[in-house]
Amino acid sequence: MANSRRIGVKKIIFKGTLFIYSVFSFVAVLPGLALAAADPCKNSFLGFPSWAEYLTFHTDQVGNQCIISTNTAYGNPAILIALAILDILIRLSGLVAVFFVAYGGIKLTTSQDSPDQVAGARKTILNAVIGLAIALLASQIIKFIAAQLVSKG
Repeated sequence: MANSRRIGVKKIIFKGTLFIYSVFSFVAVLPGLALAAADPCKNSFLGFPSWAEYLTFHTDQVGNQCIISTNTAYGNPAILIALAILDILIRLSGLVAVFFVAYGGIKLTTSQDSPDQVAGARKTILNAVIGLAIALLASQIIKFIAAQLVSKG
């Protein structure tokens, strides 16, 4: 009875891990692809912002080239570029956390009821979920700070 309960818990955790990974992939990739077509001056790759995400652009008179505005009224460009690069790194760490959730789920399903391996797998999943939550929160804080710097300018 206890063995079947453990197998049931493992299946639930594995399915939950797979669901979280699928949802995160869907949420992270699709909006970036849609926004890339909407604004030709702000390119992104798989939903990750570009290094010039928080800078202001204008197009030349022909409309072919995007020119970065050097007007300091929109905030210090070096700080805005640094925030965009930091945002990229934080989003990458969130993606790594999602992979660690999947890795922990795989470890849990292959642990063969060994208490040490089950505990290690659960710890991996818990740490990865905590890291993912921190990465999501930090990314939103970076966006907020950048928006405040641009709007104050």
